[in-house]
Amino acid sequence: MSKTKILYITPLRGGIGHWSRCLIEELDKLADITIVTFKRKRKEDDTKPFTSVTDDFILEVIDPERPHHIIEYNNKKSLEDLDKLTDKIKPDCVYFVMWAGRQITWFLKDYSKILNKKNIPIVLTVHEAYPQIIEEGDLQLFTDAYVYADHIVVLTEDALSDLRNAGISLPISVIPHGHYHAINKNKVDDRKARAIVSKHLSIQIGDTTRVVLFFGFIRDYKGLLYLIRSAPYVLKKIPETLFIAAGSLELAEKPLQYQNEIQKLGLEDKFLLFGNYVKDYILFESFYKAADVVVYPYVGISQSGTMFTAIGMKRPVIISQLGSFIRKLEKQGMVITSKPKDSKSIADKIVYLLTHEGERKKLVERYPTLEKEYSWKTIASGYITIFKNLK
Repeated sequence: MSKTKILYITPLRGGIGHWSRCLIEELDKLADITIVTFKRKRKEDDTKPFTSVTDDFILEVIDPERPHHIIEYNNKKSLEDLDKLTDKIKPDCVYFVMWAGRQITWFLKDYSKILNKKNIPIVLTVHEAYPQIIEEGDLQLFTDAYVYADHIVVLTEDALSDLRNAGISLPISVIPHGHYHAINKNKVDDRKARAIVSKHLSIQIGDTTRVVLFFGFIRDYKGLLYLIRSAPYVLKKIPETLFIAAGSLELAEKPLQYQNEIQKLGLEDKFLLFGNYVKDYILFESFYKAADVVVYPYVGISQSGTMFTAIGMKRPVIISQLGSFIRKLEKQGMVITSKPKDSKSIADKIVYLLTHEGERKKLVERYPTLEKEYSWKTIASGYITIFKNLK
């Protein structure tokens, strides 16, 4: 019996790249997958297009020669090129991994219309139904792009509600984000991690230093300003605390505001901002392993892949109490939550975890149970069921 033929379209960088890597690893066992990715996903790619996968975690599963680097957010010809590849592949289904990128909605809409005419079904996974920072016209812009799909998959019940409230009536399934236990390669222990981070940042992290980490792309909705403003409260209680924020500033709406806030509060030696994308895996793992606590002070999310990365690295997590998915993890005893946009709440939770080693250990000891509930094998099976049942 032949396998279902899937044309799989996805970014292969950053968080969604890691997510697709894990899903493709399991789908490859169940279906015939052709991968298409983005040559230019956003304006930052104009001068340096994405023509090769370089992420070590992704390369464990996807050969660099395998993906077709086709889609360009600003080039109609790339739509023609994908149309030609679609005719060549003749897939049973197209699977498009979408995020809240305004610049790509035209491509999704026009390609979906082409597929409709060819009677090729299209399934979307929508990581965020709509942008976290809504601009005028966004709801209509994204909704108009989604309605040509045959089936939509979202990661949370909240996203499902958002789409229904926007008037989308086509079939929608909820399949949660999978765990990232596999991202932890145990290349470094905690002590070595601190030595590596110390050298990279030209500092000295001692054994008694308490390290609080923020990791990931820095955007307004990630709430980093609230973590910066929490630092004076924490330092008053635990002076030996060091805060580190590591992540690319290339998409930041106001990139200078973070260092300005650090200087304004006199935190130059206590809150270190490393505003570059972390490409090297050893450094990537070391940032996490050097931390006592990882904090995600988000002001708007429905789910978080980088949170699963921290869990995979066996680091205690504090995250804003936003949405049903985070509340579920809180009830399961997997995370500690703070109030959104509340620096004092964030500080109180940091102080609590830093002064309660037993609670930190309990959180980490519960993490292995996530491996079964958020198994990529189960997630891939859910997708295959959707692909096979398309009409």
